[in-house]
Amino acid sequence: MKKTSIFILFSLLTLCLYAEKNSVESIRLHNDGYRLYKTYLPTDNIYKNTARDMGVLASKNKSKTYRKSAQLISLVRSKSKKYYNTNKKLIEYLKKKWNKPHYSSMDEDWKDKTFKKDHKKVKDIFSLSQGLQLAFNDWTKARNEAAKKSLPAEVEKLFKKANEVFEKTISAVVEEETIVYKSISKELRIIEMSK
Repeated sequence: MKKTSIFILFSLLTLCLYAEKNSVESIRLHNDGYRLYKTYLPTDNIYKNTARDMGVLASKNKSKTYRKSAQLISLVRSKSKKYYNTNKKLIEYLKKKWNKPHYSSMDEDWKDKTFKKDHKKVKDIFSLSQGLQLAFNDWTKARNEAAKKSLPAEVEKLFKKANEVFEKTISAVVEEETIVYKSISKELRIIEMSK
């Protein structure tokens, strides 16, 4: 009984210390970071493996179309990595900001409005990754349909069409990237200066 009481007391003290150190907003941001990581890691592996497979197909068939597919997927992978790394840095910066004592003493209305603005920045960067993921998913569906065809020329023609749509969608996401990065430019400058 004594051991259980000591354990419960220790757990409560640890919880209180943890709660004092981290604001609710910081904990929410931390959870977002974990979700982003859980999304990023398997997706990155899929991009890497698919790009490699398309590279193999390109060299076996001496095909520019398959090489283009590999290049587009590699581009999506590098952009996704960039967005993930930017979001990771942004989340760390915002967590520190929201753990500052004067933030916790602000009124709830101000905290709510300010956190929504900060949280939107995190979500906006993530939406860029999601846009690329959706483009990749559409390309994958088109690839699977093309693979059902029996004539190699027909398969390659469908791949070429899928690549064109894929490239347009990637370009649209990259255009959106400029807007999103402009909205977080202040935070990125601060993060860069604090290195």
